[in-house]
Amino acid sequence: MIIKLYRIYKRLIDMFSRFKEGLATLDVANALEQHPSLLQPFMCYTEARLRADTVEDIFHVKLMVFNLLSDEKSGLSLQDVLMFGTGLKEVPPAAIKPQPQLTFEWSSRFPLASTCANTLKIPILPSYEDFQEAMDYGIQNSLGFGLP
Repeated sequence: MIIKLYRIYKRLIDMFSRFKEGLATLDVANALEQHPSLLQPFMCYTEARLRADTVEDIFHVKLMVFNLLSDEKSGLSLQDVLMFGTGLKEVPPAAIKPQPQLTFEWSSRFPLASTCANTLKIPILPSYEDFQEAMDYGIQNSLGFGLP
């Protein structure tokens, strides 16, 4: 039993020694000794409550919503989308107030817009083809304040 413990102890000591030697080659061991509190978040696990901004930093949103406008089959332009969501034909020199928002809508098959709040609600549909068809139909059949 003592021999087994000695072998385990010896193996662990050897592993830690090699680990320290590896850290010493780039002078990381010295930095750890001099500034342990600075490197603690990188070297030691601490349980912290997950915050929304942390998740936002982790996930990078990749929206391909407006790629459909470059498709030849689509009769929409970015100007059509701007008009549908804000009531503006082009971007004004000053900022758009209120700041336009893009939200996702589960309860509607077609896009919805509030030009007073500058909110564009796009549908979440089972396929890209359904989405493209709904966006085309919804935006092309909106009145757009009767402007050409």
